Amino acid sequence: MNAKTFCIIPWSHACINPDGGLVPCSRISTDFPTKNIDTVEDFSKDWWNNESMQQLRNDQAQGIKTKYCDLCWKDEAAGKPSLRQEYNKRLAKHTNLRMITKSSTYIADDLPIALDLNLSNICNYKCLMCGPMFSSEVQTERNQNQVKFKSLDFLLPPVNYNSNWPNEEKFQSFFYTVMPTLRKLELKGGEPLLIKNVLNTIESIQDKKNCILSITTNGSVELDDDFVEQLEQFERIWMFVSVDGVGEHGEYVRYGSSWPTVDKTISRLSKLKNCNFSLATVLQFYSSLTFPSVVDYAIEHNLDIQIQNCTRPNFLNINSMLPTNFAIFSDYINQKTQQHPEAQYLKVVQGFLKSYVFEPELHEQCRQFTSVMDDIRHNRLDAVQELFHNA
Repeated sequence: MNAKTFCIIPWSHACINPDGGLVPCSRISTDFPTKNIDTVEDFSKDWWNNESMQQLRNDQAQGIKTKYCDLCWKDEAAGKPSLRQEYNKRLAKHTNLRMITKSSTYIADDLPIALDLNLSNICNYKCLMCGPMFSSEVQTERNQNQVKFKSLDFLLPPVNYNSNWPNEEKFQSFFYTVMPTLRKLELKGGEPLLIKNVLNTIESIQDKKNCILSITTNGSVELDDDFVEQLEQFERIWMFVSVDGVGEHGEYVRYGSSWPTVDKTISRLSKLKNCNFSLATVLQFYSSLTFPSVVDYAIEHNLDIQIQNCTRPNFLNINSMLPTNFAIFSDYINQKTQQHPEAQYLKVVQGFLKSYVFEPELHEQCRQFTSVMDDIRHNRLDAVQELFHNA
């Protein structure tokens, strides 16, 4: 077993996307062969131990850096703990590593002990970096403005899918089979706190004291006391509030948000018992404008930031930044890192910035996309327009 590439995830973890697609984890490449949960008759044979999953386990054990795990390799190269590394630590005590080491077939006898559930794409935001699969509001906006979006031929087309799979028998049967031994449950969306059966899902976990619950929310939903009471029964809560700017910058990138509401949510969630709390930020084209305010906010309130490097859509990644803007942003990050060496997230950003290579085509696509979105939403910000000057 090669420690540099071994990943416990394919042995112990499953992710279900909002369209019902089964994948090993949220970081796996979209090229990885998958199935839909509502087409799987026998989970263990049809997907969990099919040829693709066995090959993935084999590659990781044999020291092969499979292309499907490229996002984790990039995170590690940037100095950010990857999902692979995080889960190797968190799930090791619950997994039969001796059995894995001795395996010659790469068949997992045990079902997943960790689930990443995206129960719906229902969301009340239209974040610039999001797509129809993860936001019902983006999906509606695309459908209502098809003529304007036709000019953006580099966008992936919306796909219609069965959104009722969480209520169907095959998923319910699978969930109640793995529930007794579940050791980590991650709830995302869409906006998970707007999904009707999320509370029922949380309540149904039998052994909460031995299970970690992770929720990523956009900060728009106020939690009632009954919900908080359920949360505090878990061994540990991992709460992430997505923030990509403060004030009007945040409301621009995460369109539909209200910063005072998000600020209030952060204040409450960060004080929950038994909670590891972090802001969640996407490092992307707009970050040269929006990220400094997030850093100042985090420092002022003594909060951690989890950084996710934007890879999809690719025209919003850092390589679309103009070199002049990138240089200013990079200098800012370096200065802040010197001032706050304890802020690990700044070092993570530094690591990602090392891979920057300006791509004019991506910058042009980003400019076109921003222009169309501003036109549709009547939401133009002069500060954002400055990011395209001198192109």
